[in-house]
Amino acid sequence: MKIFVSKNYSPFYNLVLEELMIKDDNNKEDIVYLYQHNNAVIIGRNQNAHSEVKFDVLEKENIDLYRRNSGGGAVYHDLGNLNFSFITKKDERSYEKFLEPVMEFLKTLNLNVEFKGRNDLVVNGSKFSGNAQFIYKDKMVHHGTILFNVDLTKLSKVLNPSKLKMESKGIKSARQRVTNLLDELEQKISIQEFIDKFALFLKEKYNATDFIIPENYYQKIDEIAEYKKSNDWLLGKNPEFSFFNEAKTDGGILQIKANVIKNKIDSLQFQGDFLSKADINEIIPLFLNKNYDKKEIENILNSISNLNDYFGTITIDEIISIMFGE
Repeated sequence: MKIFVSKNYSPFYNLVLEELMIKDDNNKEDIVYLYQHNNAVIIGRNQNAHSEVKFDVLEKENIDLYRRNSGGGAVYHDLGNLNFSFITKKDERSYEKFLEPVMEFLKTLNLNVEFKGRNDLVVNGSKFSGNAQFIYKDKMVHHGTILFNVDLTKLSKVLNPSKLKMESKGIKSARQRVTNLLDELEQKISIQEFIDKFALFLKEKYNATDFIIPENYYQKIDEIAEYKKSNDWLLGKNPEFSFFNEAKTDGGILQIKANVIKNKIDSLQFQGDFLSKADINEIIPLFLNKNYDKKEIENILNSISNLNDYFGTITIDEIISIMFGE
């Protein structure tokens, strides 16, 4: 078995590296991989980013958004969180069996750890670890999180769904009580000490040696990362969804109904008692097949010179706010 502890803190490095590890036919041995991310939200492959994440908080807090290859729910990562991956041959072991080494290690720290539900670890009744898996040919990745000393305030702030009334065919995250392991430890240690102890435990348990990154990985990491940062991957993989939002403004009630496919607006309706002088349906084609994106919608609205003829005194900011459920 090989073990690797990353010193890079970007998901566009670490999760791409994980992908390269599993896809490399030269990797014949199992790999244990430990890594951290600084200020990132990681969503499951089948999730709708718009229903999981507040995009205004992402922008304001400079938080990376990454769509991983595995299923499961959205998670927030900062340097108080440790991630682990087991890269191995395709295996029918249950989540609980995969997590036995993690549980064994945590029990050496006198933590009362239990497996709960489909894919979670809990301590004293509170969740601190979520897990997911994905398969590539005859190999698989089992990866998970360990909340050690995460900023739970920011976690709650960025992962709380927006007020967007959305009917999505994607997978929604389950919200439940979470805790940091640091709060549960009798003897406090730093996260670096925690990582070092965990790595040593795994090395001794599996007689593991260090994994050396092949030189040809580095160019591939940059190439794949560019695609993983693109809207085509982050938002174009969103499941189809529809929404209906309304609000009362000084200019009247505005209702917006739409259907979105691969983050493109497929159908759109503006309704309400606002004082429109022109047929609102005249401007609908301007929005069709455009990205469901604030800046793009704002640019379209700004391009309509006689916008007041369609929306009366309702402002662009109000239209944007209603469309994105703020």
